[in-house]
Amino acid sequence: MVTDSLATWAHGAQALALLSAAQERGYLTYLARPRTVPEFAAFSGLPGGTAEDVLAALVAHGVAAESDGRFSLTDDLAAALSGPSDLVAKIEEAELAARQVAAVIRTGKAPLTAAEAVIVGHANALRPTAAGAAALVEKLFESVPEMWQAMDGGRLLDVGSGVSGFVLSAATALPGLRATTIELVPEVAAVAVARARELGVADRIDARVTDARDFDEPAAYEAAFWAQPFFPEPTRAGTLAMILRSLRPGGLLLVQQLDAAPAGDQSAFTLRRLVAHAQGLAFARPIADVVAEAVTAGFEQIRTVVTDFGPIALLRRPLP
Repeated sequence: MVTDSLATWAHGAQALALLSAAQERGYLTYLARPRTVPEFAAFSGLPGGTAEDVLAALVAHGVAAESDGRFSLTDDLAAALSGPSDLVAKIEEAELAARQVAAVIRTGKAPLTAAEAVIVGHANALRPTAAGAAALVEKLFESVPEMWQAMDGGRLLDVGSGVSGFVLSAATALPGLRATTIELVPEVAAVAVARARELGVADRIDARVTDARDFDEPAAYEAAFWAQPFFPEPTRAGTLAMILRSLRPGGLLLVQQLDAAPAGDQSAFTLRRLVAHAQGLAFARPIADVVAEAVTAGFEQIRTVVTDFGPIALLRRPLP
C-alpha cells in the first residue's frame, strides 16, 4: 500500500539524514576508535541522553557497533571509508540526487553547479591513494590487454576525466604512462591536478580544461578512454570525431557502459534515469549502441566484453 511505501521512504530519508549529519559533524572520523557515551557526548557537545540516542541510532542502522560499553564504526563502514571509492562523496551524491529529483519534477531540469560537479566526480571515481586502486585498474584491462600495453610507455587521452581517478590509478601502476586529461569544469580539473601532485605524477599528467570537441592534437595518442555516460547527446558525435583524429592509426579507444536496467525492482533506476534524461545524458545506453555510435564516427570494433565493472568495448582507429 502507498502508506507502507511512504513509511519506507520516510525512514530512508531519515537514515540518510542521520548518516550525512554524522559525517558532517565528524562523528564517523571520531568513531574510528572505540568511544564511551560520555566521551562521545563531550566530543559532540550533545546532552548525555541525546548522545546515547544518536549512538543507538547509528548502531541500529549498521553505522556503528557496541562492545563493552564502547562504540565504534562497523568493520564494513570503516573499510568503505578507506576503500577505493569515496564514501563521503557517495553520501553527498545521495543528498544531491534527492535535490535533483525534486528539481526535475518542479522545473524539468537538473543543472549541476561547479561544486555539485565536484561531488559527482568524487563519487564516481577511484581513489588513487587507496590500497588496491591500481590493482582494480589492472583487473579492468584483463580482457583488453592491448589497451594496457598501449598505455604502458604510450600516450593516453582521457576524455571526460572528472577528478581523474582512473588515470591517476593507472599512472601509479604504469610508470611509463603519459596522459592528457580533458575536463570541462575547472573546479573538477583542479581536484585532479592536486591529486596528481600528491601522488608525484604531475609531470606525466597534462590536465586540459576545455570542451572536448575543441581539443586539437591530431594523431598524437596511442590510446583513449571516453567517459561516454557523462556526455550529453549534442556533444557526442563531435567528441567521437575529435578522439578519432587524436589517435594514431591503429590507436585504441575504450568505452564502458555504467548503468543497465535491473531485472527486478526498477524504482531507483527510474529516478536516476529521470535526472540523467533531464540533463540530456545517454543514461544506460547499451554497449552495443555505444559501439554503433563509434563505428558511425569511423572506428573499427575489436571486441565487446562483459567484466566485473560492466560491459566494455575496445575499438580502434583504422589503419591506412
